[in-house]
Amino acid sequence: MLGFAKELAKEAGSLALSYYKEGISHRFKSSPDDLVTDADIAVSDFIIKKIKEKYPDHGIISEEEDEIVNEDAEYVWVIDPIDGTRNFAKHIAAWCTMIGLTKNGEAYIGVIYDAINDELFFAQKDKGAHCNGNKISVSNHETVKHAFTVFSNGIVDENSPYSPKKFQEFLVFYKNLMGENGHWISNHGTMLEACYLAAGRIDVLVKNSGLYHDYLAPSVIATEAGAVWTDCAGEKWEKGKMDIVVANPKLHKKLLELF
Repeated sequence: MLGFAKELAKEAGSLALSYYKEGISHRFKSSPDDLVTDADIAVSDFIIKKIKEKYPDHGIISEEEDEIVNEDAEYVWVIDPIDGTRNFAKHIAAWCTMIGLTKNGEAYIGVIYDAINDELFFAQKDKGAHCNGNKISVSNHETVKHAFTVFSNGIVDENSPYSPKKFQEFLVFYKNLMGENGHWISNHGTMLEACYLAAGRIDVLVKNSGLYHDYLAPSVIATEAGAVWTDCAGEKWEKGKMDIVVANPKLHKKLLELF
């Protein structure tokens, strides 16, 4: 199934790239920062069609579909056809296609394709993480100071599906992270951030506004690359939790102390 997921992610990502090059209009879903384009729908439909043809008994969860297909199936696909839609719509080259798979409710496979840079990140439980066939691993940076950090606190908005429940906890973390001298933070607006962490390019990923389809695929890749992926209390991340703290084991413990 990993081979199928890799091929499908590349095909879907190439389809998204064709839309990106042509330039397309966008419209809003829940708010001005929650966009959708014709490309999102087209790529979602393409992925779902291919999965149904290959694995008709499998479940499917897509960001762009309200209905969940075979939710109680042994295998459930979790897809985000274009992650970073706002970047995509604004013609910013930071977006990706994400395909995840659960087995008996547990994260099992994660595949993320960055069509702009032709980088395919993928992992299967207990088999390590790779980028374009080369094994990748997290950085060995052990101190909070000077750690290359990606941080998102989210925005409290009861009308948005992305409204986080742990806003105050993240404010405490931010204050402690900044300290007296500040801390360098960089954001990309896409879960490619998790791939960069898995490949050792960045050290810390702390987010408070993601949904299940945002986190499933990258969680497999990051953990198989050696990262610890939990909520901000250090508990197991699972469906329904918007908050994540991701880093190598030694750095992860120090980050939790800042909450």
